[in-house]
Amino acid sequence: MGLFSTLFSHDHGQARPRPDHVTFTLSHASFTYDDGHVGLRDVTVTLDQRRIAVIGLNGSGKTTLLKLLDGALAPTSGSVTLTVGKDTMTPCGRKDRKRVERLVGRVRREEIPESFYRSESVAKALDERMRTNHIADGERQARIGSLLVQLDLSLWRDRPADALDSEHRHLLAVGAALCADPIVLVADEPTKGLDEVSTARVARALFALDRQVVFATHDTSMITRPEIAIDRAILLDEGRIVFDGTPQDAVDAYADVIRRHRNRDIAV
Repeated sequence: MGLFSTLFSHDHGQARPRPDHVTFTLSHASFTYDDGHVGLRDVTVTLDQRRIAVIGLNGSGKTTLLKLLDGALAPTSGSVTLTVGKDTMTPCGRKDRKRVERLVGRVRREEIPESFYRSESVAKALDERMRTNHIADGERQARIGSLLVQLDLSLWRDRPADALDSEHRHLLAVGAALCADPIVLVADEPTKGLDEVSTARVARALFALDRQVVFATHDTSMITRPEIAIDRAILLDEGRIVFDGTPQDAVDAYADVIRRHRNRDIAV
């Protein structure tokens, strides 16, 4: 069982487990930045698997796609929706923003909320984060203890966030995203900058959480590891989806994209 998967909602007096995944739907979604750079071009796709990897070269649109999913960006054309159960929301919509923030946990590389650096310790930073997410007083300490164990942060609980090494900052970034008890984690390069050993540790912790995870990575070896069990891999190139399928086939297609770009650069 996952860390918080025993939580229940009620429907007409009947207790039922909350959904274990959300469905993201992009319909002709595009995004253009203020400087004119096109981050995503006319993408239509539905994402509902438990483990989805997004790969591609720098500038291919990975971060833009993830920010459209978690509501950090609004499409400049087309639409992006999030469906959980019978409810459909717009991730960037003002009306749905608070609900989406509770459903979707954002992981930005090893970036930790600035408030964590102002806190006396990792445990107190998590406690304050959960408090702002309206987690009841009686629940927070149990949740924090479980979270620290699952993310291998127990030895760091009483130390300030700025004392953590790079590996544990990456893990704390995941912990910060879990404070609102989301159904899905949207993670942008959650192992960026780590060596092979630390990458394996962070990946193991992230995918042991029994959560739906949509993540971007440059580490193609990670998405083909059997123990991670990626369900689906999407390859982006110049803002478009150019492959959508199994991890190994996506890695092969990625190699073709790299060769094509290299040959084009040589020709130029």
